[in-house]
Amino acid sequence: MKTLIYGAGPIGRWLALRMQQAGQDVTLLARNVTYRSLLTRGIVIVDGLTGERLTARPKLVSRLNPEDHYDLVVVAMQRSSRLAVCPILALNKNLKNILFLGNDIEGFRRYLHLLPQKSVLLGFPDAGGGWRGDELVVMDRERPEGPCGELFIGEIDGIKRRRTWEIGKLFEAAGIRVHIEPDMDGWLKYHFAFMAPTAGVIFEKKGNLKAVADDPELIHRYCKACREAGDVLRKIGYTRRQPTIFNLYYWLPRWLESKVFAKLFRSEAAEIRIGLHARCVGPELADLADEFRLITRLAGMETPTLDGLLQSVWLPQLHGQDEEVA
Repeated sequence: MKTLIYGAGPIGRWLALRMQQAGQDVTLLARNVTYRSLLTRGIVIVDGLTGERLTARPKLVSRLNPEDHYDLVVVAMQRSSRLAVCPILALNKNLKNILFLGNDIEGFRRYLHLLPQKSVLLGFPDAGGGWRGDELVVMDRERPEGPCGELFIGEIDGIKRRRTWEIGKLFEAAGIRVHIEPDMDGWLKYHFAFMAPTAGVIFEKKGNLKAVADDPELIHRYCKACREAGDVLRKIGYTRRQPTIFNLYYWLPRWLESKVFAKLFRSEAAEIRIGLHARCVGPELADLADEFRLITRLAGMETPTLDGLLQSVWLPQLHGQDEEVA
């Protein structure tokens, strides 16, 4: 399957590297300074688990032409950038499968203004990381022998088609575990419901995850904020909490919350997968938080604890502390 990764941020580079390592036909699209840098150096990623420097030189292009042929285009960019490339994708009538990979709240309907529904899939990568100086550090597994990250993908209508399985097998051949979800739109909304409070507590402690782990009251606020967000989603019809682990925010007794989540925030993997990644996606989170506030108004509910934590996400962006991730 001939694949184009559209976007050379952390996730785009990680995916292109893993696929090329597996001998797959993958091309990475980058622009401007990023294109010139990749042309000279190739992809260089520091494995957050082992510290090993991983390198790859996939095929590189700086644009998608209307006559280009790809079996699959993976758009691995921030939400606003994904929308911006839709007109470019629409000019190419040879693209049968377009997988939009990343955070989303408003949903898939905006893509369908320009693209046919039969072409569009949604997804999310369970790999985290970001920039430490000039180095890109990525954590995509818990053990050296584990799979090289996970991908959650799904059709807009939830039906598992032949192409859904084929795309899943493509990524699995690169060592990436794939989960085909029946409700990817809902999955992405619930992902925000825990990701945004997680980023909020990290920003509140200025990126110090151990300080989060050492503050039981902050962890209690964190769990309450997740429940508030989950209650909003349930009120507007997203009744299946997903992934299943989201139920922990409801099932855990209060006295266990700080013990369970302190262990999470103290882990070595969390520093890269959650902490470093949260700092990179701060600007996007601020935009998504604004969209979620519209949903809370639609639900007729208030989320005071969530709103309080999201202030810690908004403020750094107001002061211009954002980073390029696309």
